[in-house]
Amino acid sequence: MDRLGAISLFAKAVETGSFSEAGRQSGLSPSSVSRRIDELEDWVGSALFHRTTRKLNLTEAGLSFYERTHDILLDLEEARTVAGQLQDHPSGLIRMTVPEGMERHLSPAINAFQTQWPDVSFVLDISARIVDLVGEGFDLAVRIGQMEDSTLKARRIAAAQRYLCASKQYLMEAGTPKRPEDLEDHNCLIYRALPGYNVWRFKTGNRTVDIRASGSFSANSGNALVNAARDGRGIILSPGWLVGPSLANGDLVEILPGVSPNPARVPLYAVHPYRRFVPPKVKKLVDFLARRFGDDYDWSHLTP
Repeated sequence: MDRLGAISLFAKAVETGSFSEAGRQSGLSPSSVSRRIDELEDWVGSALFHRTTRKLNLTEAGLSFYERTHDILLDLEEARTVAGQLQDHPSGLIRMTVPEGMERHLSPAINAFQTQWPDVSFVLDISARIVDLVGEGFDLAVRIGQMEDSTLKARRIAAAQRYLCASKQYLMEAGTPKRPEDLEDHNCLIYRALPGYNVWRFKTGNRTVDIRASGSFSANSGNALVNAARDGRGIILSPGWLVGPSLANGDLVEILPGVSPNPARVPLYAVHPYRRFVPPKVKKLVDFLARRFGDDYDWSHLTP
């Protein structure tokens, strides 16, 4: 039995003086109302009404039960109303994790969000690792690509162009690649924890080319790779949120502009633990990030 629903139905019957009217307000037939009141009386262990053909009268037990449950129902309605209002006035702490390099774009976004919603505070974790959102108590993550974890819910908030680029110094010393295959003769800066090769895929015309890229420097830090590229140490294949500012100010230049990395763009998702009701602070933030970024966001407008 839905006890809360039955108690609410009981209160309607008391206040209207009629099973029929209580049923009408609740979308139930009088017989259904009577059956649920019978079940409630069985659970309480006492008759709640004196039933006559003309009217309903509360028993002593029924009056006591109504007086005690009436305030509880009012408190529940108030709690529901307050929770609904929070949808428009989010507050509280958001623990958020983002990939390295995104902080330069997320920090001003968070500042703008807090200007609009000053009762929301943040703890920002910047990490290359995949954080266990549930196990480590995080509310939200910005991740590259959609997760397969069914306990998480993801919403696409942006996409960033990928760029193949290097410094002018490096290209003057090592030469400029003319086609994707030339990259195998260059020092490529690889995003990974261990030295070795990585497969870089490109699309030129109707042809897809896989390149065995390798070099003298690998790292699991996007910022470290960008810094190495700016210092003239090699060629980098990286998304716009990392290299956009360096391309804009001339520290790096794009190479093979007629050849497209495959995939050409990297999607970014806001990911949070799956819940039936998403906390208002999280929902508002995800909506805000989707509006602020999007697929056409200019990743180059901030200085490194």
